[in-house]
Amino acid sequence: MIEIKNLTHRFGNSTVLEHIDLTFEEGKIYGLIGINGAGKSTLMRLMSSVYRANSGSIWIDGEPIDSNAKLKELVFFLPDDPYYSFNATPYSLSKMYEIFYPNFDMKLFKEYIKKFDIDLKGKMNHFSKGMRRRVFLTLAIACQVKYLFLDEAFDGLDPLARIEFNHFLLDAFESHTMTVIISSHSLKDLEEIIDGYVILDHQKVLASGKMMENFEQYVKYQMAYTSPITEELFKPLHPTELKIVGKIVQIVVRRDEEIIKELEATNPVMIEELEMDFNDYFTNIVSEGGNK
Repeated sequence: MIEIKNLTHRFGNSTVLEHIDLTFEEGKIYGLIGINGAGKSTLMRLMSSVYRANSGSIWIDGEPIDSNAKLKELVFFLPDDPYYSFNATPYSLSKMYEIFYPNFDMKLFKEYIKKFDIDLKGKMNHFSKGMRRRVFLTLAIACQVKYLFLDEAFDGLDPLARIEFNHFLLDAFESHTMTVIISSHSLKDLEEIIDGYVILDHQKVLASGKMMENFEQYVKYQMAYTSPITEELFKPLHPTELKIVGKIVQIVVRRDEEIIKELEATNPVMIEELEMDFNDYFTNIVSEGGNK
C-alpha cells in the first residue's frame, strides 16, 4: 500500500503540489489524470524517491520511502522521456536493469521485444519514439516490481501498439501482483484498464475514486426540438456541459430524481439518455471543481 500524507512540493517559489493526501491499495491499476502542469510527473518522482518532498511524507508498505533504500527495489518509475546512452541497445539496457532489479525476468523481456518486432541488438538512437517507448515499457514490466509508475504510458504508441500494450500490461498484472499507477492524456486507453483514478488540478487532488463509482453523479441527455433554442432555457438546470447545434441539444447535469420532468418541461420532441464515458466525467468534474 502507498500512503501519501499532507504532501507539499515546490520548485523555488512555485508550488507544484499542495497538501496531497492519497492512498493507493495493493494489486490495483490507477489512472493519474490532469492537464500539463497539474503535478502528475512530480508526484510520481516523489513516490519513487527521485525527488524529496518539501513537507509531508510518502509511505510504502508501512515505511517512509526516503529512509529505506531496499524499498526502491520494489518501485519502478518510467518517465515520459527516459535516459539512455548513445550506444544503448535493448539488450544492453536489460543487462543494466538486471543489476538493479533482482527479480528482472529476462525471458519475459525477450518474449515481448520479439512480439513488438524490435531488434534486440539494435541501436536505441536509431529507433522511432514509439519503438523506444515499447522497449522501456517492456523493461518496466520485466523488472517484476511491486509498484510500477508509468508517466504518459501511451505517448508515441500507435493505436494498435496501445491495444497490444494494454493486453501486455493486463497479462503481466495477472501473473505478477503489483500496483500500477499510469499518468496519461489518453483517457480512453485508461478507461479500459484502470480500477481507480486520481484527478489533479491546480496543485491539488480534485477527485479520486473507483473507476465507475462516481460516474452516476452525472447523466447525459440528447434532445431534439421543433425550433432552435438558446442556452437561457437550460440555465435553471445548472448544466455542467451544454452543446446546442440548431435544434439538437446535448446536456450533462447532476443526476436527480426530478431531472427528467425538468427536461420535459422544456418541450423537446425527443429525449434520449446517452452513455457517459471517462472523458465526459473528467470534463465535468474539472468544470465543477471536484467531487461534491
